[in-house]
Formats: sequence, C-alpha cells, structure tokens
Amino acid sequence: MPPRPRCVPAAPGRRRLLQALALGALSPLSACAPRRPVQGTFLQLWRSHLDLTPAQWAERIAACRRLGSREIFLQWVGLEGGRPDDWMAPDAVLGQIFDEAARHGMGVHVGLPYDQRWWNVLATPDDEALARYLVLTREQGLAYMRTAPWSARRNFRGWYLPYELEQYNWASAPRQALLWPWLDAFARAALDNSGRAPCISTYFSRLGGSGTLEQLWRGILDHARVHPMIQDGVGVAGLDNLKALEPLRRLLLARHAPFDLVIELFEELPSGSTDGSTFKARSADFERVRKQWLIADSYGAQRVVAFALDPWVIGDSPEARVLRQAWMRARA
Repeated sequence: MPPRPRCVPAAPGRRRLLQALALGALSPLSACAPRRPVQGTFLQLWRSHLDLTPAQWAERIAACRRLGSREIFLQWVGLEGGRPDDWMAPDAVLGQIFDEAARHGMGVHVGLPYDQRWWNVLATPDDEALARYLVLTREQGLAYMRTAPWSARRNFRGWYLPYELEQYNWASAPRQALLWPWLDAFARAALDNSGRAPCISTYFSRLGGSGTLEQLWRGILDHARVHPMIQDGVGVAGLDNLKALEPLRRLLLARHAPFDLVIELFEELPSGSTDGSTFKARSADFERVRKQWLIADSYGAQRVVAFALDPWVIGDSPEARVLRQAWMRARA
C-alpha cells in the first residue's frame, strides 16, 4: 500500500483536529497546504519490470524524486511458492534500481521474496498447516537476507516483509502465538544484518470478526521489534477508513513506537468480487489525495509513503496525467 506552511494547532487542539479529519470534516483546511509531500513510495515489481532498459529505470526513478520521494520500498524482489508464474528479479535489475536511486540521493528498502500461498494458507482453519508454512517462509526469507548483497549498499535503508497483517486472520490466540516468533526471527536477523528493524504493512480488514488491530499489535510490539506501516485504506474504503485505524494509531503513539503511514493513490472500481481476485482501479483524483496529505501531516507517522507513484501518478493513463499535473502544481 503517498507526502508547505503549517496549519496545525498545538497540544490538545491537535487531537481535536485529528478527530475532525478522521470524520471527514476537512473543508476548514482547504486553504492550507501540508508541510511535506510523501517521503517515499512503494515500487511493486512485476515480471514486466524486468524488461525495462536502464534509461527507462532512470526515467521512472527520476520522476519519483521530482514528486518528492526520497525512499523507495520494493514490495518484493520476486514471487515464489511453486507456481508457474514464480519469478525472481536478477541482481542486475535490482542493482540498476539502487544505482539510479543513489544518483538522486534516494534510499532503497528491499522487500523479501513473497510466497504467493500466503492468503490461501491463512484462509484455511488448519493452524498446523499455518505453522508449517510460517517455518518455510521464515527460512526462505532469512536465507535471502543472509545471501543478498543489498545491505552492503550505501543507500540500503532496511528490509521489508511483504506479508500484510490484518485483524481478521490473526484474531485467535493460537495464531498470534505462531505469528510472534515468526516476526521476531525476521526482526533479529534484520537487526543483525543491517541494524534496522524490518518494516511490515498492516491494514484494517472489513471482514467481520472478533479481532482488533489494536489487540493484534499490542501483542506484536511485546514480542518482536518490527516497524509497522499503516495502510490508510482510502483507495478501497474511502476516507472513513481512517476512523477504523484510530485505535491502532493511538496505541503506537502511546507506546512511542515508530510507524509509517501509507496513503493509497488509487480508487478501486467495481469488479463484482470482494476477494481481490478481479481488482480494478484507477488513479485517485487530486482533491482526495490532498485531503490524505492534510491528514498525514499530523498523523504522528515517521514517514508518509505512497502506494504507489508508479503507476498511479507517473503512469500513462489520463487519470494519472491529471493527478501528476495537479501534484506538481501543488509542489511548486
């Protein structure tokens, strides 16, 4: 699942402002501009990216820098899981990304290979199967961290775990007991490897259930040193989704736990499916992005990260061109 005079009152007034923003009462701030645009962007690699030339990579990364991004979060470096569509980005391609990012003074976070069976395994009630799967993905991920050369790069900024966490599939105590040591293993390896806690995304699931994100993350923070990235969910659920995230935000601030806010630059289109299998979207209109900026400005996040400048802002669609032009005017 991205960030001008400051328009935020201090102390208790700030809390009231955040509550108003979460409820959609944004019009009073229409004349204000956020202090900063996004600091980073996700780059979700697909097999088609492997065909880009060095010049095309240079153009894309330069465009992200012009839009305000100082860091790139590679969603993953490849897909695995024993499927026909598995692939892995060659070191030469990843090296080009690092080189071009360095040319513009940008850092790179590297997402581990993503095992495509994640959601299918979570959907089964068999916790023993989940336990075996977590052992497998842990060993695969740790092996990549040990052997990949990226942590030695000057502009390496840390590891990203490409498995998103939500409260629906992790509501039960037995599952959380499996999750904690899994995350802790990655955290310890990342800290040994790079001195940085690994990042992992989290979001509010609209599926019903007894679990809450606040309760889930209370346990995670007690057992593993990981860096949460909160997806604002606006691309799918709209601005009201921020109300569902407020308990988690309050917990992280109370615990003084660093976190990022991921703002979504797309708008989901009707597809006739609710499981994401036929996901369709277009670039968001700038007014909604501007409101997300204003909310992010005082959210308390360490970084505001876009999902994603490529393709929703630097793409070739008419909607992306309109958003890009408005974005650049706002930055002028």
